[in-house]
Amino acid sequence: MRMLTGLALIVAIPAHAAANTTVITGAQVWNGKNFAVRTLAVRDGRFVRVPRDRAATDTLDLTGRYLVPAYANAHCHVTSPDRASNDRFLRDGVFYVWNPNTIVQTAQDKAFFGTPTTYNLKIAQGGITEPRGHPEPLYTDVLAQFVYQERPKEWFIGNAFHYGRTPAEIVTALDRLKSQGADFVKAYLLHSEDYAIRKTDPQFEGLRGLNPENMPFLVAQARRRGMKVAVHVETAADLVTAARSGAAVAAHLPGYAGAGTAATKLSADQARIVAKSGIRLTPTYVLGAGVVDDKASLAEQQAAADATAQRQRENMVLLKNARAAFLMGTDGTGPIFDEAERWVAIGGMTAREAARVVFETGAWLFPERRIGCFQPGCEADFLILSADPTRDIRQLRSIEQRYKAGKVLTLPDLPKDDARS
Repeated sequence: MRMLTGLALIVAIPAHAAANTTVITGAQVWNGKNFAVRTLAVRDGRFVRVPRDRAATDTLDLTGRYLVPAYANAHCHVTSPDRASNDRFLRDGVFYVWNPNTIVQTAQDKAFFGTPTTYNLKIAQGGITEPRGHPEPLYTDVLAQFVYQERPKEWFIGNAFHYGRTPAEIVTALDRLKSQGADFVKAYLLHSEDYAIRKTDPQFEGLRGLNPENMPFLVAQARRRGMKVAVHVETAADLVTAARSGAAVAAHLPGYAGAGTAATKLSADQARIVAKSGIRLTPTYVLGAGVVDDKASLAEQQAAADATAQRQRENMVLLKNARAAFLMGTDGTGPIFDEAERWVAIGGMTAREAARVVFETGAWLFPERRIGCFQPGCEADFLILSADPTRDIRQLRSIEQRYKAGKVLTLPDLPKDDARS
């Protein structure tokens, strides 16, 4: 038996033959509720029973450190199949990602992901909306100028988005998505309580979505094709419609982009409906912290920020008290740490509650995998932290080492112009 101690020796583990067993001692291991000191063993990329005879094992002493499941991001649109992008995710401890709307990624693109040195990805391909509903103008009027130059507007239809005005169009869209290799479905509800008013009014282009009456049909048809549905929501009515339709995920929570109007305020009854449905909630609250009116005075900007924080806190607390289930997701390029810290800063969750969501998201996103656990048979994807994030949520950042399939990930140094921390 060899005894390994210290960070330098943590890195030394993968030098041994894959058949060797490494026994981890002294670490505080997350057990689903809290941290407790446990002895673990890793062999061939999975956790195994700790052998009684340790003569042929290496022992890694991690006293004073914290072992947690690898992190996940349930809402990220930037998943380029390149090393620089990949390494940013892995550096932040994110091994599992859902992309809920993108230009079609080919089989060749998807083959980049899910290797021993790349994160695991599921994609929705293009989302389902109605003409000039979100996200059509975003692609055809904005991104077409800066990202997809020289692409005609027609190129985006059936690619970045699909139309679903009728049951027949929804079936066509779902069949096309399935043929494009979509892993799940993204559907758009925006101010669905005012659908009849917004559906033909040009001033609401980009600010409308599907007919809420079609949502139960869409979800049922997606399930028949083996796909879960994630729904973009803006208002309390959108969220309730998504929940009642049987959708698996709400890709935002009302108030995510600002306090807005009374339509973003949840009632206790609505929160109970949402929680009872079992839909998973991805707040993306940190987006609202970045919404600033440059023309407003500092006092007005602060008042708006306070109103946003209050709306977000009230909605989150109502849902949390109703026992709703949450997922970690950002809808941006920033790290998940910012989102988790936002939840705690506004008083929506405690550090323990927020950390638990972070630890549980990966296993929910990839239920076919045995991840997010430390029992024999579980995949040895985990992070070593230097401090306890359930006491201080900022310690989610304190990653000393990253293990994927039982091997240490070696990443290049952070670029000097990269402000991520």
